[in-house]
Amino acid sequence: VSTQSTGIIDREISQLNNQITNILRLPTPELQRQAIPAFKEKLSSFRKRYADCLTKEGGYADKCLQRLQHLAEYTNTPDPKQEAIWRKKRLDKILVDYFLRNSYYDTAIEMVKSVGIQDIVDTELFISGRDIEKSLAAHDVQPCLQWCHENRSRLKKTRSTLEFNLHTQCFIEKIRAKDYIGAIQYAQRYLVESEGMCKEKLQETMVLLAFKPSTQCSKYKALFSEDRWQELVLEFRASNYELHHLHTESLLSTVLQSGLSAIKTHQCYSSEKSGDCPVCNEPLNSLATPLPFSHCTQSRLICRISGKPMNEHNAPMMLPNGNVYGEEALTEMMATDGILTCPRTNEKFWLDQAYKVYVM
Repeated sequence: VSTQSTGIIDREISQLNNQITNILRLPTPELQRQAIPAFKEKLSSFRKRYADCLTKEGGYADKCLQRLQHLAEYTNTPDPKQEAIWRKKRLDKILVDYFLRNSYYDTAIEMVKSVGIQDIVDTELFISGRDIEKSLAAHDVQPCLQWCHENRSRLKKTRSTLEFNLHTQCFIEKIRAKDYIGAIQYAQRYLVESEGMCKEKLQETMVLLAFKPSTQCSKYKALFSEDRWQELVLEFRASNYELHHLHTESLLSTVLQSGLSAIKTHQCYSSEKSGDCPVCNEPLNSLATPLPFSHCTQSRLICRISGKPMNEHNAPMMLPNGNVYGEEALTEMMATDGILTCPRTNEKFWLDQAYKVYVM
């Protein structure tokens, strides 16, 4: 059972023990008998919550087991065909994660069903978050406030300001509706208790009582802006990810950046680009611009025609115009066409005009 569930159960048991103690302290047996039905009702409610908690935790354990088995399949798969199937499944998981993070929920759900990867993706987590995001987009903070209440202790540990910002938005909406007395009462009830953590923000918020929503003062105009609702959506999403230990970047973005950086060289941004290099071509060339170049301790010569390394088994051959290609590619071209054609300049040469290049 998780730490959060254990804490809830411990609190419930403590309350039940206190209630038993209070019943035993009643002065007469008649009063004790009268208190028993209420205790039995509370005990029944606790048993139901405990069973729900165990069911939920059991589901989490099953998912962990399924994911461990999925990872074990890779290490126990000597067959190349089975490895290709595993890699395809892994790619599907990465794509579903990307779709869910970017609100393509219907696409993600259909893909999960079609490829059968329900056990290795967090669909439920994102779907539950979608409903709260929709309510925030519709200017309704109650579902999100309920979520904050359910996760208050965990949000407090991460020093999240989401609940404060939600109450701040309610305060702003009351001012927008010219309900100044209601706004002050709301602030006294919900905002003042957050003064220690958000003192400066609270002071800025309270100053809004002196401004109209149409103010042109940039600092307070931003607080009245409708864009704050979208900011709340993004803040909730970030808090939800942090609570469930999810990275803010999608796995697709991480894998793509790692791969591009691993093969990115300075030649990718020169005039001598390779048609076979992914980074040399758009749109990956633009995507890789802010990424670091790959760290190469040893250089390799690659034949522009065949894409194979040029080494002692495929000697580099220089044509009279100075361009260098692999011996295998030139021999194959000679056997096919009877003459060598430089792919860069379209000049024609005989094979005996090419010289081996030795790299020291």
